[in-house]
Amino acid sequence: MSGYSVNSVVWMILFKVLLAATILLVISSGVRSQHQPPNCHGTCSQFPDCDAHCKFIGYVGGKCTAPLCCCS
Repeated sequence: MSGYSVNSVVWMILFKVLLAATILLVISSGVRSQHQPPNCHGTCSQFPDCDAHCKFIGYVGGKCTAPLCCCS
């Protein structure tokens, strides 16, 4: 082989396979997180201002879809 030992070629192939698997895992987890259903925390009577409650706990907003307060 021209300058490379068999051992270094095996390690290079293994590194490239692991790198490709990591990239695919990161991309697929990002795609899944964009399509999550709303997260409902309780009833509308528990959270009269559903939008403010959801924003307070870190969501973009919330909507009371009777009878549940759902954040998204």
